Amino acid sequence: MFRRFEYVSPLNLQEAIQTLTKHEQAVVFAGGTDLLPGLRLKSGSKKLLVDIKRCPELKGVREEQDHLSIGALTTIREIQQNQLIKEKYRALWDAANVFGCLEIRNRATVGGNIVHASPGAESGTPLFAFEAEVEITGLQERRVVPIREFWLDAGKVDLGSGEIVSRILLPKHEREVDSRYARVSRVKGMDLAALGITVVVIDPGSPDTREIRVALSAVERTPYRNSEAEAILSHRELDDSIIAFAKERLIASIHPRETSLRAGPEYKRAMVGNLLERLLKEMGVYR
Repeated sequence: MFRRFEYVSPLNLQEAIQTLTKHEQAVVFAGGTDLLPGLRLKSGSKKLLVDIKRCPELKGVREEQDHLSIGALTTIREIQQNQLIKEKYRALWDAANVFGCLEIRNRATVGGNIVHASPGAESGTPLFAFEAEVEITGLQERRVVPIREFWLDAGKVDLGSGEIVSRILLPKHEREVDSRYARVSRVKGMDLAALGITVVVIDPGSPDTREIRVALSAVERTPYRNSEAEAILSHRELDDSIIAFAKERLIASIHPRETSLRAGPEYKRAMVGNLLERLLKEMGVYR
């Protein structure tokens, strides 16, 4: 059943925020790939769609002094086509390549993907592993929140009334960084992830100083960094016994939902260690 909504299209960010502040029943509309299906299914009170796609402040990928700035309206297709992201933030590029289909990638935005806060969100584990920050703009102030604090629970983020996610900030690294993202899904092609993992390796050629980050999705209520696996894998040469121990502890530490529609807990536990080992081999830090 299609519901009737009022629609406005502000010309800039401040106008959009003012509209949201004045109307309690307003909801932000960016790509709409998550929002519109949800509105059609729910009988909630949101009746004013505030289309932010014309706001220039929310667009563009650019290098700044300490970070890479990704505007909240950046589409998944734009991430997929960005050479700098492919070279410096490979895991995010990997995630964009398996995100939905071409039509969805041309509509879906990175800001919308994180605001929706799905436990299996494709961009979730890369952003957690890269220690991304979320810039939030409101009527009176602009604040920056680490993504681990922004994502509060499944479907719930730290976003107040009248606030809009304006940018995602990815920190630059002085040392060499390699990263990969992988997932499993029910079918080959367009499907949501049953399990996702990002591995980021900082200083890959120097075992003594090498830092390995491991972020997981669809095994807890939000994406998260697995500190136990990271501690086992970092600052040492990796051999079969260390990999086996890291996989054992990783499997023991996750808590997949029994009610998951895409894969049961035992399948996720069986696969998570295999994905970790595969990515470490792809990056050449374990043979």
